[in-house]
Amino acid sequence: MLVKKRCEVQLWRASPVDVSHAQWRALTKSLDLSERSVAFGFRFEVDRKAYVLAHGLRRLALAELLDEQPGALVFRDDHNGQPQLIKPLHRRIYFSHSHTREGVLFAASSDAAVGVDAEIVAAGPADLTLLEPFLVLPERSSSEANGFYDYWTALEAFWKAAGTGLSAKHPRLRLSAHALGYWEVALDTPDDSRLNPVAAHAAIFPVTSPSGCVASLAIIRPPTDDSMAFVVHEKELNKDAQLKRLFFKAGPATGRLNRNPKQSFN
Repeated sequence: MLVKKRCEVQLWRASPVDVSHAQWRALTKSLDLSERSVAFGFRFEVDRKAYVLAHGLRRLALAELLDEQPGALVFRDDHNGQPQLIKPLHRRIYFSHSHTREGVLFAASSDAAVGVDAEIVAAGPADLTLLEPFLVLPERSSSEANGFYDYWTALEAFWKAAGTGLSAKHPRLRLSAHALGYWEVALDTPDDSRLNPVAAHAAIFPVTSPSGCVASLAIIRPPTDDSMAFVVHEKELNKDAQLKRLFFKAGPATGRLNRNPKQSFN
């Protein structure tokens, strides 16, 4: 009997209100100098905490997956501004994170490229026409807020997984609902030989979001594995025993102070 290969993704969720004072100290301690310079550049404490939680969670989660110390991990932005893990080099791993004031998400996989995005749902009606430069919208009679944010987070997550970030220069996406509850992706310009294979192997899932938010996870499986089964393991920071142990093993990270940090995907 043919056994279908599994594409496994780890997805962590955390909220600032659930982090203790000791954990904030450990998270901040795990950041490198460049990350700390960004964190303490925020005007409002709520934004600083969101940044520290997102980047600290990224270190803790990758340290757990790679059996490394959080402070030993070294990141560098690529030419698209997307963070890459450059130390340790012994293993390929894909990852993405998103943060809001209400909470953060971090996704990682060694099987497929991933992108995750979370957005706070604003009060009042949403204008779906804002999506038209990026998405071919289906016919719909409602413009409720969640519908807009479902699409917006799906767009952000897909282009993060594709490695470029959302841009009006990209071809528009067409999203179609699969019977299993995720979106399949196609491009509005089918002659794009570079991006069409990326879209054809993508799936976008709604995932559990921080309170008051909507979130999406995009997975782009390798082109040689069309029959991969998607498996997403959702976790919470303070319910993951291994991550809680790592909190108090996190030695200080290395790095240099970056006084003009580049914008990275969040």
